Amino acid sequence: MTAPMTSTFKKTLGALAVTATVAGPALAGGTKLDIQSAWPLTMPASGANAAYLGEKLNAASDGALDVTVYGAGKLVPSLQIFDAVQQGTLDAGITSPLYVAGRFPAVQLFGGIPFGPDVLTHTGWLYEGGGADIWAEIYAKQGVKTIPCGLMDSEAGGWYNFEINSIDDLKGKKIRFAGLAGEAMAKVGASIVLLPGGEIYPGMEKGIIDGTELSMPAIDITLGLQDVGKYYYLPGWHQPAAMNELIVNMAKWDSLDPAQQTLIEETCKAVNLTSVISTLTANGDAIATFEEAGVEIKSFPPEVLDGLHVAFDEVIAEQVAKDEDFKRVWDSLEAYRAKTAAWSERR
Repeated sequence: MTAPMTSTFKKTLGALAVTATVAGPALAGGTKLDIQSAWPLTMPASGANAAYLGEKLNAASDGALDVTVYGAGKLVPSLQIFDAVQQGTLDAGITSPLYVAGRFPAVQLFGGIPFGPDVLTHTGWLYEGGGADIWAEIYAKQGVKTIPCGLMDSEAGGWYNFEINSIDDLKGKKIRFAGLAGEAMAKVGASIVLLPGGEIYPGMEKGIIDGTELSMPAIDITLGLQDVGKYYYLPGWHQPAAMNELIVNMAKWDSLDPAQQTLIEETCKAVNLTSVISTLTANGDAIATFEEAGVEIKSFPPEVLDGLHVAFDEVIAEQVAKDEDFKRVWDSLEAYRAKTAAWSERR
């Protein structure tokens, strides 16, 4: 029997229908909006989302918006998108809140949570549980408008050139990890190495790192990691769901009329639906390719996950104790999970 849709997904489906059908001839003089993606526009999901957003906004605004979307690095380096938007040298960007976690630790909980909720619960918390409101308040203090824009399904557990049969197997290993998950890995003895995406392949190939996480299989395959990694662990524990963001300079956002603002927000909901379904078959195809290349697909033993969970709980306790915004976000998430547990944990 088909389960009833949540109100969140009804809204998302409605937004998709609007952006897919309300299109007309472009008119001269539309409000110009330049958006740069943190990823190549050809990258599945995260990069393709930006191209989709620009296409639908131009079509649905009937010329009221004149949107140009740029790929990674075209205007500013990807990790400088937030600064450029904040300063007004860039109108807007599609990026990840994880990229500014060093400055605003609380926002990484919006981007992805180790041992966190699945995509439906994560999205429900943002839209219906108050998560997005807190996110917006944190950024508003920096002169930046943020909109959830780019829902991502679970990431893989990562690539390793050693087997992980116990928590001790991680000790002393050089692993590319980041954020809260990286802190948890460090607590169990791994040596965390921060590498940009373009350095992961040579890092694995030359033995600079012994393992790495990147993303889901459909994205991992774009780097050819099956050629340098022996073991691929599924599923991931560090990011069961993720949400990227559209950030807009606040002065630019305030210059838009309410109809333009609403169109952008609703189109981002369409992006979320398109993003999360766009990689389902691609992920399966990628895993088949990995196996054909001789990669061994493995799962983390329960005792390893238990050890990482204990370490993660310690990381959370430390962050909650020292950061008021982090505590506020974490408490909001936990309250929503408690309210929905009677259903979400039985799905």
